[in-house]
Amino acid sequence: MAGPGYKRSWKNLLLNKRYQLRFTLFMVGISAVLMACLGWWVMRVANEATNVAIARVRGEACKKIPELTETPSTDDTAAVPMKLDDGSGSEGSAQPEQPPTPPAPPPPRAPPTVDGATALKAVANLWCITPASCTPAATEPLVIRARGCDAYVKKKLGDPASVEALRKAMITVVRCEGGQTVSVADAPEAEHHVTVQIDESSMTLTPTVPNDYADTIVQHWECEMRQASDIDAKEHGRHIILWVLIATGVVLSLGLAVYGIKMTHRVAGPLFKVSLYLAKMRDGRFDKVYSLRKGDQLVAFYDHFRTAHAGVVTLERADIDQLKAVIAAAEAAGCGDHEAVAELRKTLARKEKSLE
Repeated sequence: MAGPGYKRSWKNLLLNKRYQLRFTLFMVGISAVLMACLGWWVMRVANEATNVAIARVRGEACKKIPELTETPSTDDTAAVPMKLDDGSGSEGSAQPEQPPTPPAPPPPRAPPTVDGATALKAVANLWCITPASCTPAATEPLVIRARGCDAYVKKKLGDPASVEALRKAMITVVRCEGGQTVSVADAPEAEHHVTVQIDESSMTLTPTVPNDYADTIVQHWECEMRQASDIDAKEHGRHIILWVLIATGVVLSLGLAVYGIKMTHRVAGPLFKVSLYLAKMRDGRFDKVYSLRKGDQLVAFYDHFRTAHAGVVTLERADIDQLKAVIAAAEAAGCGDHEAVAELRKTLARKEKSLE
């Protein structure tokens, strides 16, 4: 029967922490490595099977939606062509587009007349103003004297009025004094804006719809949704396998930890009891040795210890009986007050106390 100090409880399971924890952690570590290898192999096979299943699902072609064909309706009304505004403000009916007429070659330039003098005056008013100074002459380069002359000339060439004045005065080159020379022909042309007017067309496009068009659309999207659902289900199954493996590994590790502590406790328990009895024997106490609990290990070793303990107790009892006989004989001989008898009485009391 187990003693009251050795009840099975979680507090008393770790009697020898170094031995029990080291053995348990070693066992849990080995099982974790084996479980990780098994899980890696299982997930590899599961991933391959899932990918093959998904590829098979995606390989099933769904019925395609037919394209609608457009046919023009029979309408006697002629289509109205586009109208281009020539910039004069009129919005009459547009005429059929004619091929562009090539531009006529420019007439030969005549020497400046009174109009040429007017053109030179216009050039002077537009070009030879502060901060620039110049002296325009017909058919001769216009020499500009100004600070930042290149920027000034570039700015003037961007002005259509200034460029037009140069052309009327037959000045083809503008040169900065000590700077660059620019040709008037390189000046950007003025932009011409064309207004485009599009009238409503009388052509009507009527799509040709097959008779089973609606059923085809329904079948197409049913197939697409079914494939998407199948793919989600297979991905979900793969995730379930992963979580099952993780949960199994955790449960197995915890179970092995608990089992290892309990199993090592069945070995540590008898050794702990033996150490307690040996400590009491060292202090001169011979308590009753109780039996091991059900399921404990080292039963044979513990039985040998109990036999040895019982032999020591028997010797102690024999010593007690002998001491009692010696003391009784000494008292009968009238030597009860002798110091040796007093020591024998102390020894007898100590031995009797050790067997209580």
